[in-house]
Amino acid sequence: MNRWLTKVSLYLNVTLLATLLTVILQSGWFEHWREAVSLPSLEPLPAFAASGQPKPDTVTLIPWWQDEVQYRLNITRNQEYNNCIFGDSITSGLGNTLGERTFNFALSGMSSVSLLEQLKRELAAGTRCRQVIIAMGTNDAEYIISNSQFVSNMQQAVDLSRRMRASHIVLLPAFYSTFAASQNIDMAGPIARVNEINQLLQQVALSEQVTFLNGRFNPLYQGQALRDDLTTDGVHLNARGRTIYRNILLQLLRSA
Repeated sequence: MNRWLTKVSLYLNVTLLATLLTVILQSGWFEHWREAVSLPSLEPLPAFAASGQPKPDTVTLIPWWQDEVQYRLNITRNQEYNNCIFGDSITSGLGNTLGERTFNFALSGMSSVSLLEQLKRELAAGTRCRQVIIAMGTNDAEYIISNSQFVSNMQQAVDLSRRMRASHIVLLPAFYSTFAASQNIDMAGPIARVNEINQLLQQVALSEQVTFLNGRFNPLYQGQALRDDLTTDGVHLNARGRTIYRNILLQLLRSA
């Protein structure tokens, strides 16, 4: 008998609790309480919150990057070059087509963070460069890198270049993407951030007394955006765009 009463009591309690919860939810009281104690929303996160946020530069952890850097170390160890060019995928797309005793060290995904690691390895390998050209900042505008960290990284990059015996160091501006690509952080950094990066590069150039070539690459742009006819994806240069970029660099190398 006692067990039967217990079961009936439990059933009544569950029924009462379910009725009470239904009343609470329908009245909207739970939503007011949740906001009052700042509980997280039960709605799904928007897509940009999951995949549209800046990310740190972890390229040095990727086996592909490590292998590519090692390959360059193997063929440049204890070598001296008239020109050494460091950069990201935009510059790596030119290949080693910029003349004798000029080596293109650029690699996809590079930012000022991974640049330092590459320069340190080349310095340890005895690589020497009379002139160093650094095309960096495009990916910094996309990664999680503060202004102070970027400035510090570039100052260290200049110091490492000098330790590689460079008597002339040139900083190139960060490249713009198309306006459409700049709206997607998974593709490119916002145009406003690219502008900020270029201002920081100019500051570094002034403080370190090196050359900053801002404005030289205007043929690639329409305003502050990459020309649509010079890119395949809004970020990287197509054959025509690479030809323009290469010719600009060749003029720079001839004038050095």
